[in-house]
Amino acid sequence: MMKRKLALFLSAAMIAAALSGCGGGSSETTAAATESQTEAAAGETTAAVADTEGSDRYLVWRLYQEPKQWDPTNNSESVSDAIVKQLFEGLTVSTADGFKPGIAESWDVSEDGKTYTFHLRQDAKWSDGDPVTAKDFEYSWRRICDPSFASEALQTMTDYVQGAQEYFDGTGSYDDIKATAIDDYTFEVVLKNVTPFFPQLVANDVYLPVKQDVVEAAGEGWEKKPETCVSNGPFMLEEYQVGSHMLFKKNPNYYDADAVSIPGIKAVIITDDNTAYQAYQAGEIDVMDHLPSEQIPQIVAEDPNVIVSADTGAQFLNFNVDKAPFDNVHVRKAVTYAIDRKQLVEQVLKDGSVPASGFIAPTCETTEGGSFRTMEDDGYPAEEYGINPRQANVEAAQQELAEAGYPGGEGFPSVELTYANSDKNKKTCEAIQQMLEENLGITVTLRAEESNVFTSTKNNGNYQMATGGWTNSPYDASGLIKLFYSQNGNNTPQWRWKEYIGAPHDTTLNPGNQAFDEAFDKAMASQGTARDDAWREAEAALMADMPVAPLYYPSFTALVNQDQVENVELTTSNSFMFKQAVIIQ
Repeated sequence: MMKRKLALFLSAAMIAAALSGCGGGSSETTAAATESQTEAAAGETTAAVADTEGSDRYLVWRLYQEPKQWDPTNNSESVSDAIVKQLFEGLTVSTADGFKPGIAESWDVSEDGKTYTFHLRQDAKWSDGDPVTAKDFEYSWRRICDPSFASEALQTMTDYVQGAQEYFDGTGSYDDIKATAIDDYTFEVVLKNVTPFFPQLVANDVYLPVKQDVVEAAGEGWEKKPETCVSNGPFMLEEYQVGSHMLFKKNPNYYDADAVSIPGIKAVIITDDNTAYQAYQAGEIDVMDHLPSEQIPQIVAEDPNVIVSADTGAQFLNFNVDKAPFDNVHVRKAVTYAIDRKQLVEQVLKDGSVPASGFIAPTCETTEGGSFRTMEDDGYPAEEYGINPRQANVEAAQQELAEAGYPGGEGFPSVELTYANSDKNKKTCEAIQQMLEENLGITVTLRAEESNVFTSTKNNGNYQMATGGWTNSPYDASGLIKLFYSQNGNNTPQWRWKEYIGAPHDTTLNPGNQAFDEAFDKAMASQGTARDDAWREAEAALMADMPVAPLYYPSFTALVNQDQVENVELTTSNSFMFKQAVIIQ
């Protein structure tokens, strides 16, 4: 594996410049570890290596948070995505270069570009020995559309597959979802619109199959038990201890098992970045990301095993547009303009992240392969939508607050900013808290929640402001900006112009969202420059109503101890794949 993987659209020089000369710092964790928890985590990590030494040693992989679940058909977490890709395999597989055939050996595309016929390999098996068939894909894809299931991944089907939205809405039938097993080894998908990147898209976690009889017999949580987590990928679940670790052993029934050289993976759950990094330095962890922020510049400069890449999404601040005072667009714009993004990335994050001036990330590609964001000589984007990526736009922020009826912050109520409990998030929110006090004269209190609770808090709209982030794969803008579609369960600002069955709590409607939905639909039905123009139209509608404040485009940093392991693959969407990994010592 290459020593350092660089960004597709962000140059090595830009990342180096962003990492140099930075002060302050934070480290990202998902749960704030007490001293005793930190010591326990370190002890468990040492034991992890000791338990797997010798020829049967498992590769040790650090997970930065406890996964909520890893059912492929109901996933919206990055950590769960990483787990799913070790256990399950889809029609295609993500790679360092893009994607390659997986369970599908080949596929045909109709002349109109809307019908894909996937021809499945006939030697694929589930970990229990049963064959993997097209019926498994039919069940899994249609399951996502079931309104009683309420999958967080719903839009992955309703955006693309004919009949999916209609079945979810109750205006169509299950059998009319155009994801169909023609026979045991032929799977046909009819799309709503021409989607040239569809074969790459279906390598993503939510398109992977699950085994119907096992899932339905075991019920919710089926994937968390070794006896019911039947998978079809290179590894299978051997053990799961909440808060401690997961063991994935080599799946002997995997069709390409001969290519899997390691006996398994031990995924240790260590929420504190410093503790994990110390274990890596001691040789107790082979692979990790989420590095301690304050040490990233030194790690990048000194560790030959470091990987630096642009991540494929955006980090942002959610406003609950249904709750005062953020039901006022002028308040939302005031907060957005008052944030100093350059200070945030250079003095708090220090990890090569880039200040944002719009929502669509620089890694999102136009149809001609260029970037949606114009990057200037300093590697930062141009000012757009009133957002200056190099400093707070204080005058404009104060004008917006006055327009909202709070000149100089007078009479503005104390508001709350909620975040997932981590050191990085805490320091980020503390910085924003101070900026809003200094630039607007308003008081912000902070509330930390554990990650699983925080996700529910946002989805249910039980907050005023909250941090948010999303990664995007492949590089089409739809994968990122879809969050704000009215019929998306992850529309955490509750920004909907019409009711959505998946969010029955959200009954306050927001007319500004309609223009976004219309532009989104236009883009999905278009090709070429017309599609690019429609994505820009959708972003403009988003920024006009400002249900979110774009903060920064994140950087991805990771470590792979190549003195101990090699051939660890990093995909274009920054996911590790361990199928080809080899343990050296």
